[in-house]
Amino acid sequence: MLRYLRFFLNPVANLLISTGLLFGGVWLWLPGIAYVAGVAITDQLYPHDVEEPPYRFPRVLDFALYLSLPLVGFMFVCLMWAVGSGATDLFGMGAFVQSVTGIDVIEARNSTAWFHYPLMLLSLALPATGVSGLAGHELVHRTARPFDLWLGRIAMATWWGIAFPIEHVYGHHTYVATTKDPATAARGDSLYQHLPKSLKRTVVNAWELERARLKKLGKSFFSPSNVLLRTAVVSTAFTVAAYLMGGLPGLLAYGFICVAAKLVLEALNYVEHYGLLRQPDQPVQPRHSWNCNHTVSGIFTYNLTRHSHHHADAQVHYQNLKAMPEEPEMPGGLQTAYLSVFIPPLWRKKIAPKLLEWDRAYASKQEWPLIAEANANSGWPELQDSVVNQEMDYDTQSSAA
Repeated sequence: MLRYLRFFLNPVANLLISTGLLFGGVWLWLPGIAYVAGVAITDQLYPHDVEEPPYRFPRVLDFALYLSLPLVGFMFVCLMWAVGSGATDLFGMGAFVQSVTGIDVIEARNSTAWFHYPLMLLSLALPATGVSGLAGHELVHRTARPFDLWLGRIAMATWWGIAFPIEHVYGHHTYVATTKDPATAARGDSLYQHLPKSLKRTVVNAWELERARLKKLGKSFFSPSNVLLRTAVVSTAFTVAAYLMGGLPGLLAYGFICVAAKLVLEALNYVEHYGLLRQPDQPVQPRHSWNCNHTVSGIFTYNLTRHSHHHADAQVHYQNLKAMPEEPEMPGGLQTAYLSVFIPPLWRKKIAPKLLEWDRAYASKQEWPLIAEANANSGWPELQDSVVNQEMDYDTQSSAA
């Protein structure tokens, strides 16, 4: 039973974080910070999870994903309530909480100092992505199950994630580890160099893919069949609701979370594919993604950490992904690796040895020219010690002789 219940920890954590928004003060941000720090710390304490048990009741695990839409709705409403003021009590939530707990949460909200609100928004970035983006990511891959696909797209659209479901499934998984993939960062690129390129190319790819799909169907880009336009209606509805429920503060808070959720997803992609290379005409193999078998990261991301198998077969449901401990492993677990990318020198220190190891142990000889060029363009002197550079120099000298 615990094997099933562990995948409900993320929904429960997000429910608690959202509820904390009703109590003002430190409760606006402390649960979110505890979520981020707790996963990072406990990830280092537990042994790696390489077990691959069978699950006889997959519908139970589906339900953990289906909770994403009501949970993101609850977080949205709680956020709008938290940025209110005076006697406003959205949906009577304050009165209800006071009747249950005896705490006057409206007074607590009104007496909350201003600096708690920026901390609240920062602390919500990762949980908000977890409640919509991570569950949504799993669901949008289930293209053979219309309800799952619909739910995943709607969940991601709540934070204006309308391009990701299309580009990720039909673009990223085709182009991964090539220069055409917006999610694969070039060697030497910091997160801050990568983000503008990735954000732009994700949107462009999504529009190109949807346009091509509609053209094959003989339909106009502006037809009701356009998935981007349909999900944009959902995003617009949430934007209007944010203003109606929370006024200008609600609209600004909602806009910040939308941007933050997008940046978090791009940062996760940055970690999972950094610097890896593949000939575009060669099939995607498990070695073309950074893998991770840290237990806690896996639980809270619905096994997104088992990224090597996910890219080898994107239709496999999260509970059935293989551990593949023999594949290239990202440094320090997903959560700690993710946090380190915001400090480029720290990320460089962590990832450069991993890239050298990948060049030596995982790259094919057909990929050597790509690696040599990427190492040269990176501007990182440590990558010039790659076995690929040495072997290619030797081959050049042998040919000249």
